[in-house]
Amino acid sequence: MTKQRIIVSKKVPHECLAPYEADFDFTLPEDGDRLSYEYILERIAEFDGFFAIDAKVDKRVLDAAKKLKAVANFGVGYDRIDWKYATELGIPVLNTPTTVTEATAEFTIALIMAVMRGIPRYNNQVRQNIWDAPLFSDVNTMVGVSTLGIIGLGRIGKSVCRKAQGLGMKVVYYDKFRASEEIEKEYNVVYKPFDEILAQSDCIAVHVPYLPENNHMFNAETFAKMKPSAYFVNTARGKLMDEAALCRALKNGVIKGAALDVFEQEPKVYEELLSLDNVVLTPHVASLTMHSRMAMCDEALSGLTSVLKGRIPRNVVNPTVFGK
Repeated sequence: MTKQRIIVSKKVPHECLAPYEADFDFTLPEDGDRLSYEYILERIAEFDGFFAIDAKVDKRVLDAAKKLKAVANFGVGYDRIDWKYATELGIPVLNTPTTVTEATAEFTIALIMAVMRGIPRYNNQVRQNIWDAPLFSDVNTMVGVSTLGIIGLGRIGKSVCRKAQGLGMKVVYYDKFRASEEIEKEYNVVYKPFDEILAQSDCIAVHVPYLPENNHMFNAETFAKMKPSAYFVNTARGKLMDEAALCRALKNGVIKGAALDVFEQEPKVYEELLSLDNVVLTPHVASLTMHSRMAMCDEALSGLTSVLKGRIPRNVVNPTVFGK
């Protein structure tokens, strides 16, 4: 019996594919790290499944994919996939909603600690033989007595909440869909309107998906509503913020600092941000541990192969294709 074929847009360790090789044939990059958009567009018609890792899956690709039964995205956010058009075509789109949670939340807390306590700044100074250790200074902020405002109380937001409370932080949150009274009680977290979160928080952590209506939800007006002593941390999606407006806010003292793992035009970063010492910058690596990345592969491939075997996976983002 001919095996169904799956195309994988970037190289992954063989251990990720091994559990599935008995039933499926995989095509991966042979030269270089990734398959080009042009290669995918030219060859996608041959495949039953698409494991999309940092790959654009637009209308052109979906129209060319004559046999395609499912697309699995590597990560929670699937904004590079035209999932609405895929839904029209009856193609399930899957993501990895659970396996990134703890690693991303952990990294968010690390960024909060790093920017509020100035760790990268001190690291850079000591490496330049600068010993800047005054007896009294307000350049840093104590984390444990601060209020964290979480924007988006999903899986990652909840995990960040728990970890922040473990440091002594008071946590408030805003979500377009307010959590139940039971969840708020379980997490000891208080709901507040968006503008109140901005005005009252010492640090804002963003954990919402990117949708067109969320584009630049953090902009010049938003930053102006925050405390001058507040920090902004984004490990969600770059297009949720206006990088130019954030840069102005950081330069002009509108807010005290920021920590960013995501950017509007990755891998490009708004150039002026690079010269500021009150912003911590990392290259979209919040989920980057071998443990979490291997688990992400398995969650994506488990869902993808389930569809190819005629089953309905739990990690489908457009369940209406199954009549649900």
